[in-house]
Amino acid sequence: MTDGYIYCFSNASMPGILKVGMTERTPDVRLKEANSSDTWRPPTPYTIEFAKKVLNPKQKETTLHTLLSQYTERINPKREFFRVSLEEVSKFFDLMDGEMWVKNHVARAEEEEEEDEEEDEEEDEEEDSTRVRSTDVKGCRDMTKCFTDGQRIRHTIGINKTLIGTYDSSKNGIAFDGKIYYSLSEMAKAHNKFERPHRLTNTANGWKECEYEIDGKWISTYSIHC
Repeated sequence: MTDGYIYCFSNASMPGILKVGMTERTPDVRLKEANSSDTWRPPTPYTIEFAKKVLNPKQKETTLHTLLSQYTERINPKREFFRVSLEEVSKFFDLMDGEMWVKNHVARAEEEEEEDEEEDEEEDEEEDSTRVRSTDVKGCRDMTKCFTDGQRIRHTIGINKTLIGTYDSSKNGIAFDGKIYYSLSEMAKAHNKFERPHRLTNTANGWKECEYEIDGKWISTYSIHC
């Protein structure tokens, strides 16, 4: 069983937006990485608001991101930035067992050991999309070959905000509430717009975000093999 840290970073250039993620190193080492990249780095540095040492940090990060997506606004589904207050994030941290991180408790030797490690500038995206990349290779993208008439397809936001449509082979679209969506992304965007009407951006990759039903089980549409 591994341990690591769940952290919350803020940035003066992004008021009202917090970066919530995990690292198996220490929060200040992760902070240094976030502030050292020259690509798409904010004009002001990140600051550690708080962090907590926990067991199974990846699992807890996934759960925390799910909850934050449910109750707050996730700026980009592939990244770990949320429009949320420190007080709200702090309440979620309180629910996790673990030890709050204090900088003075971190050994300098551990920091120096990690300083020489080079991190890919897309690490944030990789950490957040591990489940997609590690499961299967991209599969079929032709709905006429992927789905059968009457098959159920769903898109879920957070824990329980779910839209379930039915594939209509005669229209090659997904039927829901009298409407036809002619792509998975169109259905996912419509669901996002309904559940999050005040969201500034409405991007969606339906093939990565949706699931289809087979024998009573829901399976990701990302790696369908025709």
